[in-house]
Amino acid sequence: MLKLLLRDAKYSPEVIVYQYQEVFELIFNNFKKFIFPEEWLAIDLEMSKQELLAMMLIDQHDQMIMSQLAEQINIPMSTATGIVDRLVKKGYLIRARDETDRRVVTLKLSANGKVLIESLKEKISGYLSKIYESLTEDECSYLFKIINKVIQVIQTPSKAESEAGLKQEQIHKIEIE
Repeated sequence: MLKLLLRDAKYSPEVIVYQYQEVFELIFNNFKKFIFPEEWLAIDLEMSKQELLAMMLIDQHDQMIMSQLAEQINIPMSTATGIVDRLVKKGYLIRARDETDRRVVTLKLSANGKVLIESLKEKISGYLSKIYESLTEDECSYLFKIINKVIQVIQTPSKAESEAGLKQEQIHKIEIE
């Protein structure tokens, strides 16, 4: 993108660097407000963001097993276990063993957990309503397209990451006789 902008004669390298810095500062300084507004603190002051994320994921899937939760949040199983332990202790989650395979731990929201997540969903809906009310239909459409494009760009591995993944795969492929 930077190379594309540099080709455009009306943008000097100084202007482009300034724009990147401005966008970075805008995102960095407002990320917390955007993702975790202060009003969310009223939900439960003792709850971590990872705990909220875990509960939202379990709600979205109705139930999950521990390994799925760890994978979705991108954390080690030991960290997921700690998060679940705290949520069970607070009365927000129910942990149950699978009847056919006792090694599998299934997670569900408790009644208190469902109430908490519904409250959170209402707050999120309120924020989305404010956003949609302040934008035109075209702006909403563009915003949705831009967000999707940003997500695709972020999720697409760079050439260096792809090469590192190939090297890592090559390292793990060891035949044992």
